[in-house]
Amino acid sequence: MARPATGKTPLRNIRVPDELWSAAMAEAKEEGRSLTDVIVGDLHRYVNRRRRERGALDGELRPFEESDNHPK
Repeated sequence: MARPATGKTPLRNIRVPDELWSAAMAEAKEEGRSLTDVIVGDLHRYVNRRRRERGALDGELRPFEESDNHPK
């Protein structure tokens, strides 16, 4: 069951194939996590990896952390 909107982070709409969504939901449930937590964690890793590749973390941009703008 989805959590009620808290107003702390904006809602986003994305398109995902049904089969992939169902598989991801099942994996997240098995881990005791929400799919939102999985997606946000993966987006943090993606942004940080890209910034490292560009060398941006050496400059003004700090790495995103899992807790940034996403309450548990």
